[in-house]
Amino acid sequence: MNYLGLRHKYERRQGIKKQRKSPYTIFLDRLTFIVGVIGPFTVLPQIYSIFTTKSATGVSLTTWVLIFIVTFPWILYGMAHKEKNIIVSFILWEIVNLAVVIGVLIYG
Repeated sequence: MNYLGLRHKYERRQGIKKQRKSPYTIFLDRLTFIVGVIGPFTVLPQIYSIFTTKSATGVSLTTWVLIFIVTFPWILYGMAHKEKNIIVSFILWEIVNLAVVIGVLIYG
């Protein structure tokens, strides 16, 4: 059967039990959680720059608002699928994205 990339939804609907995770899958789960937590910190230099210089020159409000908007559904997706990695990562992304938007509104 062709799952069209939605195998997990099919298996949940059918009540198929999950198989034991392989060491590779366990490693990948841990790695994505770590990267998901660290990733949002890559925006900190932008936030620091805006708030220390009190200038948002060259920072696009439209871009950051759109990033904020398109990130939000990922939180809902993570909650619907009970995926801690997605939930934590995208909540952190929303926090830093919102900080940039606030900085641009204040100093832009």
